[in-house]
Amino acid sequence: MKELLHTNPELIITVLGIGGCGCNTVNMLHQNNLSQRVNLIAVNTDLAALSKVDVENKILIGESLTNGYGAGSNPSIGLQAAQESEEVLTNAVKDSDIIIITAGFGGGTGTGASPLIARIARELNINCLAIATIPFASEGQLKMDYALQGVNEIKEPIHAYITLSNDLLLEGLRESVGVFSAFNQSNEVLKNLLVSLVQMLTETGYVNVDKNDFSSILSFEGESILGVGKADNEEQAFEALEQAINNPLVSIANIDTAKGIIFQLFCKSEPKLSTYNGLIDHIREKISNKSVLIVPGITLDPNLSSEIEVLIIASGITPTHEHKQQKTYKLPIHNDDDLVFAENDSDLQSEQDYTDIPAITRKLMANKISAPNR
Repeated sequence: MKELLHTNPELIITVLGIGGCGCNTVNMLHQNNLSQRVNLIAVNTDLAALSKVDVENKILIGESLTNGYGAGSNPSIGLQAAQESEEVLTNAVKDSDIIIITAGFGGGTGTGASPLIARIARELNINCLAIATIPFASEGQLKMDYALQGVNEIKEPIHAYITLSNDLLLEGLRESVGVFSAFNQSNEVLKNLLVSLVQMLTETGYVNVDKNDFSSILSFEGESILGVGKADNEEQAFEALEQAINNPLVSIANIDTAKGIIFQLFCKSEPKLSTYNGLIDHIREKISNKSVLIVPGITLDPNLSSEIEVLIIASGITPTHEHKQQKTYKLPIHNDDDLVFAENDSDLQSEQDYTDIPAITRKLMANKISAPNR
């Protein structure tokens, strides 16, 4: 065991923020001291924006192509910029055990460069997870088309991918919310997901989810779900699990077809065995695939902000547009006074005709109120 400990260095997790949105995310992770546990890299074609990022590792891609002035909201320029700097990007990630790509899709750099970076990871045989933010419908059909193009292009090289819907964020917030507060909430959701994921992979628990477990789950390639739920006491643990499974910002697919699931329970104090087993049983009840691989983990963390925190990662999901039953899903109340979440369907009504909403957003909205059979 001593020899193994000395010959196996700590897990190297690299989080690449691609483009403006991705760079904002890694900057936020840096401000939350995550740079002590993971390798944060900001990647952009915009030199001015890159200079404002606090992370130590920054890569300006496509310098000859764009002269550091950005990709001009053109994904093809973003791709060409990544191709120009492919050797630099490869050297930056080649020693990683796990790569996490975070980007906003719909613009130039994040949409265009992310699929190439995913392909680099694939060629290096490094497990890679992508988390992409889909733009607001109000940003226009062209940006939505670019975003869908980016999702389609990253599907093949990536091991697993997750999309976050800004429109569902908007649906879940009251109309009076400020622009900055809404974007901050989107960033906060993404930050919470990444912090919980890194904590699971880097901290030793009573029951561990390690790199090989993570690799096994990502081997069920395709559409994925990543969700976090929190509870103030153990009695609310099942509500936290439902929050994680039904997170309306990230669940674009039904969890019931998942082939692999990681369930990580973070606790401030020792939970009851019945709670731990009950949560796992509750997950199994939701899965139609009875041969699903469920990898459970549990970590005791006295410094948790809440008593219970649940992280769910589900992969190998078969996309479906069918929803057997519809039910109101209540978004969790956020602590920020500037952010008040809608509590029922009447708060979510819009004057915009439903058919005017892009297809991917309609799918996301439908999943937000889908049945608990997900």
